[in-house]
Amino acid sequence: MLQIIKKDGVDGYEDVLKSLGLSEADGVSISEAVNGDLIDGYGIYRLEPEQITVYKISDGGDLMLSDGIIRSILFLAAMKGVEKAVFELGSDEPAKKLRLIKEGNILEPISDIFGGCESCKSSK
Repeated sequence: MLQIIKKDGVDGYEDVLKSLGLSEADGVSISEAVNGDLIDGYGIYRLEPEQITVYKISDGGDLMLSDGIIRSILFLAAMKGVEKAVFELGSDEPAKKLRLIKEGNILEPISDIFGGCESCKSSK
């Protein structure tokens, strides 16, 4: 069963952080998509009082996995009362593909994406 779990520390991700110009000292966190003993993907982010910044989503090319990782990270922020997300993911932006952000790289307010299925066909 797939679970997305916030990892304690950054062990095993030091090289990825270095490639992003980050380190554990920058206050970053990692959430992993765990399926049994396998890690299928992860997200790297920093949660601050005024915003959450998402630096990397690794999903093996699975957009639905990206969606789960991103939403779990944003849910952590929303639970802390943070309503602004900044995506620093580069040109292949899964948040844009998923229509979580329209223009630029900012989603605000975060809570809008947790409002149910207002745009789903089945709700009309």
